[in-house]
Amino acid sequence: MPMLSMEDISISFYGAYANDHVNLHVEAGEIHALLGENGAGKTTLMNILFGIYKAESGRVLWNGSEVCFHSPQEAIRAGIGMVHQHFSLVNAMTVLDNVLLGYEMPLFVPRRKMRARLLELSARYGLKVDPDALVGELSIGEKQRVEILKALFRDIRLLILDEPTGVLTPQETAQLFSVLRHLKERGFAVIIITHRMSEIIAVTDRVTVLRDGRSVATLVTAETTSEELSRAMVGRALGAVQNTQSAQTGRDLLTLRNITVLRSGRKRPAVENVSLTVREGEILGIAGVEGNGQKELAEAVVGIRRGRVRGEILLGERSVSGTSVRTRERLGIAYVPDDRQHDALVPDMDVSENLMLRTYGKAPFSRFHVFRRAQIQKNAQEAVNAYAVRTAGTLGIKSPVRLLSGGNQQKIVLAREISPESRFIVASQPTRGLDLSASTFVREKLLEQKRLGKGVMLISADLEEILSISDRIAVMEGGRITGILPRSEASIDALGLLMGGMEHKQQEESK
Repeated sequence: MPMLSMEDISISFYGAYANDHVNLHVEAGEIHALLGENGAGKTTLMNILFGIYKAESGRVLWNGSEVCFHSPQEAIRAGIGMVHQHFSLVNAMTVLDNVLLGYEMPLFVPRRKMRARLLELSARYGLKVDPDALVGELSIGEKQRVEILKALFRDIRLLILDEPTGVLTPQETAQLFSVLRHLKERGFAVIIITHRMSEIIAVTDRVTVLRDGRSVATLVTAETTSEELSRAMVGRALGAVQNTQSAQTGRDLLTLRNITVLRSGRKRPAVENVSLTVREGEILGIAGVEGNGQKELAEAVVGIRRGRVRGEILLGERSVSGTSVRTRERLGIAYVPDDRQHDALVPDMDVSENLMLRTYGKAPFSRFHVFRRAQIQKNAQEAVNAYAVRTAGTLGIKSPVRLLSGGNQQKIVLAREISPESRFIVASQPTRGLDLSASTFVREKLLEQKRLGKGVMLISADLEEILSISDRIAVMEGGRITGILPRSEASIDALGLLMGGMEHKQQEESK
């Protein structure tokens, strides 16, 4: 008998099925992947299981008994835990306090007893962490361990992980996989939502594929291939996107000279003395674990943090230091931010309105300060078709973007920012939350910009992405550049060491 069975699960939003008679069966002692394109229904299915949504039809069997959870608290009490892509931790509190936050325990239980239990769980499952450390001082990998410990502390038997490796170094990913195998050996069930085929092949036992809200296949991982999985997911095989063209020997397009970005209230800057050059027809990859100054560097380039930036920024031969975001946009700098929800989109505005935010004040979207609705809607429909954006049911381009999946929201941002007028594109985590098909499309778009002679700064925590389309790769750690490698000399191991703080000179000396 499976530990979990979800049978004929259906739910619709605005007249369109998000889940259409979906079936999922997960055994105790297995790691099970949930794979599908953006909008295929993966998150919706897990939200039904976790008590956030209620299915319109179908049933959920948990250890052989039919259940219907009305809240995440009920799911947790039953033994189901979920670690979301964006951690729900309080940085100002200790690890122990975060684990105990919301935990239902008897009165007058000694704190030292709770601490001892946390240490025992930490040792048992290989999740090394200091209970007394402030969460805000932990690395991303350590924060993820805290989230997993929070779930284990509540005696869960099924752990759901949403895109668990998106912000981890290769070494931290290997450690996570070791933890998951340990949980599997002790009879836990694990569900991983991921878009990375290499992770599925490396760590899972079975894969359930969703397409257009339906479960189309459940495959044994050892008996399948990445090509078969991609065909099941999108209906066709998808080849890997590779940068096979050498960087053009164009002029220097973006030059950073001794850039330092200050942070309020902190002595150490977010970015410290960074100098880089990106040429015409070149993709410069910026690799590193998130939180090491990449976001601040991107915002310095596009003008968001101009008041806290020291050093000089040149676009071609023109200095843009101290100029506004609007000025830099008019000169040809485009920006795809890493946080689409807060930095790129207005959630309550519809798709067509969000797509014209960058150029709303000029033709073809307005004339004499009056919006031209027909042009706005035509532009939106063309972008939705070109980027295969899935809107909310029957609403189409009038869908508020808050109703779209994260991946489809990201497509809206890309469709708006990658325009003929842009000369230099800062793309920060551009494929985060995107499925294989959409990620392939985005990478091809960036390579297309390179072929057109534009410059691209690609900031990504996905090393496979960095290695596949970059011409040169710079690694950031602690706000500094620890090394710059041509693609021909780069590898995941070499980049992983640089991400951990070992500078390129130290790597050469250790050989």
